[in-house]
Amino acid sequence: MKRQERLKIRKRRRRQTILKVVLALLLIGGLVVGIMNFDSVKTWASKHYFRYRWQDTKFNPEQEEEIAEVTDPWEGVTLNVLFIGIDRGSVAGEEGYTRSDVMILASVNVEEKKAVLVSFPRDTRVTIPGYGTEKINAAHSYNGPAGAIEAVEEISGMEINDYAEVDFEAFKNIVDAIGGVTLYLDYAILDPKIGALPKGDVFLNGEDALILVRSRDLPRGDLDRIDNQKKFLKAVMKKAVEVRDLQALLKILDTTVKYLDTSLDPDTIFALAEALQGMEVDDVEFITLPGEDVEPAAGQPWYYIPDEEAAAALFYNIENYCSILTPEEQAAEEAKEQQQEKLSETDMEVARSSVNLAVLNGVRWEGMASQVAEIMEGKGYQNVSIGNTVNPYEETTIYYAPGHEAEARRVAKDLNANADYIVEEDEDVAITYDAAVVLVIGKDYVNE
Repeated sequence: MKRQERLKIRKRRRRQTILKVVLALLLIGGLVVGIMNFDSVKTWASKHYFRYRWQDTKFNPEQEEEIAEVTDPWEGVTLNVLFIGIDRGSVAGEEGYTRSDVMILASVNVEEKKAVLVSFPRDTRVTIPGYGTEKINAAHSYNGPAGAIEAVEEISGMEINDYAEVDFEAFKNIVDAIGGVTLYLDYAILDPKIGALPKGDVFLNGEDALILVRSRDLPRGDLDRIDNQKKFLKAVMKKAVEVRDLQALLKILDTTVKYLDTSLDPDTIFALAEALQGMEVDDVEFITLPGEDVEPAAGQPWYYIPDEEAAAALFYNIENYCSILTPEEQAAEEAKEQQQEKLSETDMEVARSSVNLAVLNGVRWEGMASQVAEIMEGKGYQNVSIGNTVNPYEETTIYYAPGHEAEARRVAKDLNANADYIVEEDEDVAITYDAAVVLVIGKDYVNE
């Protein structure tokens, strides 16, 4: 049976009942929107969503048994789901399939509770049967989700089990439903076709988030856009797992169910939710398909050229280890990190009194900057300046001027030795606040 026919049958089966539609959104909505706390989503949905939206909806013993049975085959197996973002409806009179704008292959190891998300640049050069050499985003316009799946399978050598698809309108509404996110942009976006966003910490609603994930008006074009997409996905995941308010969850689910298109079997959804209990954002690795963004000869189309050898090694690791690294490489990386940690312990033995430190309130809780400045002064820092950020911060971040990394890491350790705060170089932030180290207090801040 052809793939397109299989997908149609599976979609038709999925749409037989309202129950199946809602179940389908729970996992795919979780991965696309970032609700990675699968167990709490599953538990909440089974106890509340149906009771609030469809009275007296219950799972019978046969359904419960089916949900339990489908977990066993996943032991040691990686589940591959292709996420597709499409620009449906932006061109007047456009009908049928369109080119994909975002393609991400999510490989999930259920037993080990970890995942790898591989982004495919939209200009990736592929060969599409019947059409010849094309960019990978054309695969969807020719043959829909089945075409996109075949193109990614050809590059990766992996079997894709299912797909999920959302258009830009759905994306905006889903982001607004979760209340938007705040993150830091390394580059300003000034795209005459899509929109503009400033460099620095910005709050993104649905419209702004769409600018971020779509614009390629950046130094490295689509590659920087993919980096922005990764950063955005992480921010959304961290935001979504914190949602516990009933009405907020209802809003997210009600919004998502209107737009989601997926081939995942609904019984699989609950089984995955159960099996992936405890999975966290840090258990997800992000990577871009290895390759080169080569400038073409005059008059020739621009392609992203995959590195076949590097790609083969990457997908071998994903299929066998659900990681971008081999076990030996992972062990070496961990040893390197431990060594660097030991070295940084030595490097961080700097005189606190000599650190030019600024503390900024990024949570909008009155007096927070003063409170933290007082704590830091109690540990030996002197003449700490205070202020407020332009936009709220989800994550506590320590920026430092070039040459002051050791001081920044000393500040992070003194703030809370058990926390994993962001520490990054940013000369502009340092200059703006006239400090070698700028500590921004985010909502994740916990006093040690």
